[in-house]
Amino acid sequence: MKLPTDEPSSRLLLVEDELILALPIIRGLEEEGYTVDLAKNGVEGEDFAMSENYDAMLIDWGLPLLDGRSLIQRLRRQGCVVPIIMLTARRDVKHKVSGLDAGADDYVSKPFSYEELLARLRALLRRSTSAAIPTHSHAFGDLTLDATRNQAFVGDASLTLRTKEYKLLELLLEYRDRVLPRSIIAQRIWGSVLEVTDNAIDVTVSGLRNKLSEVQSEDHFLAIETIRGVGYIIKHDNQVPPPQSQRAGNHD
Repeated sequence: MKLPTDEPSSRLLLVEDELILALPIIRGLEEEGYTVDLAKNGVEGEDFAMSENYDAMLIDWGLPLLDGRSLIQRLRRQGCVVPIIMLTARRDVKHKVSGLDAGADDYVSKPFSYEELLARLRALLRRSTSAAIPTHSHAFGDLTLDATRNQAFVGDASLTLRTKEYKLLELLLEYRDRVLPRSIIAQRIWGSVLEVTDNAIDVTVSGLRNKLSEVQSEDHFLAIETIRGVGYIIKHDNQVPPPQSQRAGNHD
């Protein structure tokens, strides 16, 4: 068992429908100090991957509802950059190349040595850490973003954001002095203006607004303003925020 350390635990997503294989992998990874979530089909895996923050993913090829290769393609099209190891019983070079072309970073054939899986995972996490951009790469008043861990802070308060909420906040800061068009939100966060509904964008904006409102201070107020028919812009006011009644109309 791994000795306790002061290092933060890496959070992993395992997408595997065969529990007889998944449960021993989870047990072994947890003994090594990792935190592991399990999704048992491709659709569930996509939901987990796009709603939570992970340091790496292990995805089986032969999944029900949505196969692993298609899942990885969909995640990459939606802007997910989390390192991925593909697990598969398919050993031929053609399938290996196909998995890597879909967006996987590494490939482990079943049956595999657990020690090999651990070594490949550690190497992938090392590469991901060394390639990460500097922390707090975006700042806006009291708001800062830690891009290496997809975390946001207002002053000392940490925001718990879903993946799309974090990406939206990052985009708003990128466009901080301009209006962020809804078409750009659709393209950059969902991967296509055709694969997302207006309601999905509205729900994401509303969720981010609510979480920002929970950490407002009396001397620093952040607001996501709606520019009707165009998009959104983020603003900050170093004064006492207006009464709730005056802000009630600022919704999607």
